[in-house]
Amino acid sequence: MRKPRIGMESILQSLRIAEKEKFLGSNWLLDTPEGVRLYHDVAVPFRGKVGIVDVHTHLNLRQIVENKPFPNIWRAEVLETRGEYANCDHYIIQLAAKSPGFSQALTRDPNISDYDKWMALSRVFPDLEGSQVHQWLHLDLRRLFGIEDLLSAKTGDKIWKLTKECLKQKDMLPQTILKTAEARIICTTDDPADDLTYHKMAKKIDGITFLPTFRPDACCNIFDGSWRSKVEEICQLTGEDTTLKGFLQALRKRHTYFAKMGARATDHAFPEPYGLEVSQRRAEQIFRKAYEEGEKFDIKSPETKKFISYMMHKFCEMNQEKGMVTQIHYGAVRNANEYLFKNWGADVGGDVAAENVNIVESLKPLLSRFFSGESDKQEHLVLYSMNQIFSHTNLALERAFPNVHSGFPWWHNDAPYVMEHYLLHTAGSSLLTSSAGPVGDGRKILSEGSRFEVFDRVICRAVGKLISTGQISHDGGVRAVKNLMYENQVRFFNLKEGLDR
Repeated sequence: MRKPRIGMESILQSLRIAEKEKFLGSNWLLDTPEGVRLYHDVAVPFRGKVGIVDVHTHLNLRQIVENKPFPNIWRAEVLETRGEYANCDHYIIQLAAKSPGFSQALTRDPNISDYDKWMALSRVFPDLEGSQVHQWLHLDLRRLFGIEDLLSAKTGDKIWKLTKECLKQKDMLPQTILKTAEARIICTTDDPADDLTYHKMAKKIDGITFLPTFRPDACCNIFDGSWRSKVEEICQLTGEDTTLKGFLQALRKRHTYFAKMGARATDHAFPEPYGLEVSQRRAEQIFRKAYEEGEKFDIKSPETKKFISYMMHKFCEMNQEKGMVTQIHYGAVRNANEYLFKNWGADVGGDVAAENVNIVESLKPLLSRFFSGESDKQEHLVLYSMNQIFSHTNLALERAFPNVHSGFPWWHNDAPYVMEHYLLHTAGSSLLTSSAGPVGDGRKILSEGSRFEVFDRVICRAVGKLISTGQISHDGGVRAVKNLMYENQVRFFNLKEGLDR
């Protein structure tokens, strides 16, 4: 007897089910049996026990404290224009704008409704398949809303309606979303003049500790037209005069205040990681020319490099006194797309990675003075490179200077394959126990859990490969996973006290 033929529709249905299971399925990103076991048997229960420690974010703390419902999925996931909560996921907008029918101008047109903007995004979103941006958004839809449909012209309206109803529920308020994601410590990014009012209010939020991070870039950027007003703001706030000596004393007072509020780190973003040795006299000359005489310095001028280097030595002195970490993000060319900057300002997707950066010569004096490991008082430095071709230089500096650590791939580099390459590179060129671990660098409350799920999976993927090729023992792999997920951050950033709250 002939066997009955399997209908084509049945075959297609089976293929669709198999495809559905693969895309963001239980083992997505995990390509070895060892990686699968590490993730499900080690990472998932460990994350459930210790929660998320995110030492670098741009989350809006006011939005978290006020804990109001998100109006709709467009404002929660893509662009929030209200001044108090203003936020932009330039990842999504930047990539979607490469497709006809969607643009930067459309996203910011006040005459176009949020619904129509969402539908415009829906129509082009299938073009983003293969990017981490496509994966992040669908992780949010699945994990938070239980929606497994892929965003497209056909599903956009359905997803809009479903999420709009969900966002009205109490379990979708900002604080609950973070608690559901098992956030334990969230470090924000804050200007030295910030009074940290919302950090005071956030102390009442049970289960999550919010810590400020001292970000004094605006106080160093003498090439920026707003620098002079920033000097005056800080000095007036602290009652100091507007000399270099008074300015430094004012910054020291603000740094002390941040430390009292729980800050564990300072954060600095420069085209190059400046750290030359510069005399007090030379720094005063540059300060007087910039502040008193109004001389204009270019971002690449020797005076700019020397002044920022001098300031970095001062900030590292402050950090050493307070036991705080120094973080340097370098290699970003800001506002390369002048059209975007002119029309909508900074941080909208017009930044690119620099191709030439003087790293070692610029940093050597700073590293030798503060991070050589010579003294027990020396604290830690984390180097994050915008261009991953410089990751080997970071790792070489990490090997030469005991208190230097390479930062996890960040910004344009948080694609799974880049993060995996970084981890395997670290294992071969330095130590996995020296990596500073993943940082969300996020602006979206909804994505905190999704981002760390990806980090955990990539960590298990990379370590699983090391086990499968006999380069690391199983027990060593388990230790590496836990170090990268959590323990390195707690150790380097001295976070145990925050976790004991």
